[in-house]
Amino acid sequence: MRRSRELLFQVETRKLELLQTPINQLDLRIRGTVFEQAIPTVQVDLDRVGIRKLEPVFYISTGYGCIAGSPIISFGFYDCDPLLQDLNEEFRGWRYSDTEIVNLLRHEIGHAFCYAYKLYRTPEFRNLFEVQGNFFNTYPLSDQYDYNPWSRAYVNPCGDHYAQKHPDEDFAETFCVWLTPRSGWRRKYKSRPIALKKLEYVDDIVKQLGRQQPLVETKLSWMYERVEDIKLTVAQFMQAKPSRYYHRATGYVDPDLKAIFRPQPRIANRRALYRDYLRAENFLREQKLSLVNRISYWVGVDTTVVYDLIDKCIHRAKSLNLWLEREQYDKKLVELTSYITALCVHYRETGLYMPKER
Repeated sequence: MRRSRELLFQVETRKLELLQTPINQLDLRIRGTVFEQAIPTVQVDLDRVGIRKLEPVFYISTGYGCIAGSPIISFGFYDCDPLLQDLNEEFRGWRYSDTEIVNLLRHEIGHAFCYAYKLYRTPEFRNLFEVQGNFFNTYPLSDQYDYNPWSRAYVNPCGDHYAQKHPDEDFAETFCVWLTPRSGWRRKYKSRPIALKKLEYVDDIVKQLGRQQPLVETKLSWMYERVEDIKLTVAQFMQAKPSRYYHRATGYVDPDLKAIFRPQPRIANRRALYRDYLRAENFLREQKLSLVNRISYWVGVDTTVVYDLIDKCIHRAKSLNLWLEREQYDKKLVELTSYITALCVHYRETGLYMPKER
């Protein structure tokens, strides 16, 4: 990678940008992530065991889960990108491997199956998984739960005794073990009769219901904490302090772009919005060729030095959802030209775009 692009898109800069970006501006999609690979893997598992009518809905949220009472499954946004995974590990203390993500999905599919066929209402389920009271209202409000580390009545695939948190998790963990290919559950749990009975229950109930239509209707309006709705920055969500990256970031242009441009105006009328305002990224694209040719000539730097910088500004203006008033078009062009020129002069003199002390 050429030096100009390496400076602008180095890892420390990109981490700082991610931390300072609102989650709903990350433009996250399942496509192209580890989730796109995990979903077909588990769908093959479901087809293998004869679950043919269950069709879960997947979306990206603040964590992994299944909407109570509905086969709608969420993924943690922090696993959508390797750098987000790095930040999550750095500030929150954990990182899921690809294999663990597949197992998490198997677990959530267990919830989805339970909800889709309302197993929690049946006497056999309630007796076997020791449901007392309302199935959903008795779920613990926190992640803290008591467990017996010597109990042999539960599966414990991850070593965290999570099945003991609540009957809902007991079934989901049991389902995950049962669904995992080559888990050898009959042999592994033959000395644990209660856990084995739960696994055999899953085996039997899937044979009964796997080819039947679910009993519940999937309501997309039940989706909770979609990434599109979360205005917190990644740093706020992770309770992270991005200051450690400021002096190591060599291509951090966000504060400067925010000073030149403005946030999206609060105008409900879309036609009026685009009549009076322009996206900063489109403004930059319109002026890109002209700025590259003129600034590279007058400053005396290679065109790639200017091109990469403007490319960086376009990328960040889009991520930050920056705009400008159309009536200030010429004024903003002067500001932008001055800014790009100043950074390119600094690059010519020092080999860096940004002063070390800003």
